[in-house]
Amino acid sequence: MKTELLALRRLGAILAIAILPGCLETKTGSNGTGTVPADGKSLVAGTVVSVEPFSVGLASLEASAAVIRRDETANAGVSTLRLGMNLEAAGTVTGPYGTVPVVLREGGAQSAVRGPVSSIDAAVQRFTVATFTFVVDANTLYDGVAGFPGLASGAYVEVSGLPLADLRTILATRIAQTAAPADGRISVSARIDSLSPAGLSLAGIQVPGVSSGSFSPPPPMGGRARVNGSYNAAASAITNELVFLLPDFAPAASTTVEIEGIALGVAPNGSFVLRTPAHDYDVAAGAPGPTPVTSGARVRVVATASSATSLTPTSVTVVGQIVYRVSGTVSDYTSLAALRVRGEPVDLTTAVIRGGNASDIANGRRLSIVGTAGPGALRVSEATLLP
Repeated sequence: MKTELLALRRLGAILAIAILPGCLETKTGSNGTGTVPADGKSLVAGTVVSVEPFSVGLASLEASAAVIRRDETANAGVSTLRLGMNLEAAGTVTGPYGTVPVVLREGGAQSAVRGPVSSIDAAVQRFTVATFTFVVDANTLYDGVAGFPGLASGAYVEVSGLPLADLRTILATRIAQTAAPADGRISVSARIDSLSPAGLSLAGIQVPGVSSGSFSPPPPMGGRARVNGSYNAAASAITNELVFLLPDFAPAASTTVEIEGIALGVAPNGSFVLRTPAHDYDVAAGAPGPTPVTSGARVRVVATASSATSLTPTSVTVVGQIVYRVSGTVSDYTSLAALRVRGEPVDLTTAVIRGGNASDIANGRRLSIVGTAGPGALRVSEATLLP
C-alpha cells in the first residue's frame, strides 16, 4: 500500500508539472512543433556582450517586446538578462545584417548549472559542479566572487558557458555566486542523452522519476531539457525533479544567423563543426577571417542557414578579448571600485568619466560603460553619465 501511494503521488506530481507553464512542455516553439518558425529569418545565439542595447556580437538586438525564458521561468523578461549569459533567440531583420537591429520575437537564456562547487583545480583553472567541469579564461565574468581565486568548494554558483569537445566540459562565460536554496536543490540544462521507460538521462545524470511515458510526444534525443531537483552525487541522479523541455530555435533554410560557439574538427579547406549548447552546426568553407580557425577556438559565425544544422558563412571571427558594454542605473554604490550598473558589478577606478565628474556618480544615476572582464567586476575603461 505504501509503495502504491508513493507511486500515485509521483504520478500526480508529474501530471501536475505537465500542466504548469514550462514544465514537461511538449509545445516548445511558438508553432507547437518543437521548432520556432523562421518567418522572421533571423536567429542569434551566443554570449551576451552588450546590455541595453543588447548584442551577442555584431548586430544590435531590439528585445523590448520579446518573450525571454531564463532557466525555469518561461517569461522572465529582458530585464533578467546579464552580461556573459548564453542567449538564443529568433526574430526579424529588415536590412543588411549588422547595419540594423534584429527585432527579437522570443528566446531564452539558459545557465548550464546552478549548484554547489564540488572541486577546484587551481593549477589548471578548472572547477566542477555536479557532472560538469568548467574552465575559465580572460573573458570570464564573475559576480559575487572575487575571480577564480575567490571560488570555494561548497559555494553555490550559477554558471553559463559554451561546451567544448566534451559536452560536459564547458568554457565558463559567467560565474555568479548566490545563496543556496534552503532545500539544496540544483538545476542543470543539457542535451538529452537517453529517454526510456526506465528514466531520463542528461549530462550523465539519471532522472529515474521521468520516463518516455511522461511526454507526448517524447522529445528527440539531443534535444535540450532543464532538470531541477535533489542531487545524489554518489548515484549521479536527480530526484524530486521538475523537468522542463527547452525550445529548439532551429533555423530554416535562408535564415540569417549569428552564432557563437567552439570550432571542432577544422578541415584543411576551412570547414568545421560549430558546437553550441543547443546544436552542432556544419559550417561550410569559404569565409576565411584575419585569424585562422583552429579546433577548440571560440568563434562567432555570421551565415545563411542551408538547413537546420548547416551554415554557409559570410564571416567567421575568432573571439579575442571581449569588450563588454552596459547601460543602466547605478546601485549598491560604496566607491568607484565597488558599485553596480544595471546589476552588473563594475570597477570605475581607472575609467575615463564623460558627461560629468566622478563625484556625480551615485545610486540612481544612469551610466553607459565599456570595459573588460576582471576579477570580480567589470574593469571599466570608459563611463558616460546619462541624463
